[in-house]
Amino acid sequence: MAGVQRVNWNERRQYASRLFESQRYRAATRVLTDLVAAAPRNLDLRMLLARSYYYTAQLSLAEAELRKVLRAEPTHASAHLALARVLERQHRCSEAAPHMRIADTMTARDLLALRHPSSSSPRMAA
Repeated sequence: MAGVQRVNWNERRQYASRLFESQRYRAATRVLTDLVAAAPRNLDLRMLLARSYYYTAQLSLAEAELRKVLRAEPTHASAHLALARVLERQHRCSEAAPHMRIADTMTARDLLALRHPSSSSPRMAA
């Protein structure tokens, strides 16, 4: 065991991100699954894992991860959008519609907040 170097958690997270960015989604899911098991409250990792599952057509696994994110943070707009896409891809459009509406509403609210940070009078962003 003298030649084996231990890779720390942060290096594994960076490696998983690089795998994802290079579109090696199956490999990313293997690394991310272990990372999520070690840090189950890390919603960013869960989102990345869900997206990796989506891109590898593991839709039930993607759905499960996204529902865990939404249980932890019901106002996570990206999770609502991703879940809507997963459900649409499974031809479950009636289940997807509320999540799409929530994501659209949250995105619109966030855009309005960026345009009108402190005043009640609407101004267009230049």
